[in-house]
Amino acid sequence: MPRCSFCGREVELIYRKVGRQDTCPHCGRDLHACLQCRFYDRSFHNQCRESQAAMVGDKERSNFCEFFEFGRDAQAERAKQEESRKRLEGLFRK
Repeated sequence: MPRCSFCGREVELIYRKVGRQDTCPHCGRDLHACLQCRFYDRSFHNQCRESQAAMVGDKERSNFCEFFEFGRDAQAERAKQEESRKRLEGLFRK
């Protein structure tokens, strides 16, 4: 089950599609936002892996992107980044 990128709690989707005005039932933040999308990636141009997506200024607020797909697991991504950082630091320790 996908999690909210803001509060980290699981979000149950009844119809498996997130509307532009849907919010997290736990924290009230927008679900149809770049930070919640499976295409969001800070290392890509426009911070999006979908090359045809239009530029979105505020990645935390609801938008009209037609490529949006809810499901980015921010908790898992942060855990991977933390693990990678620890491994990198371990390489340079004496």
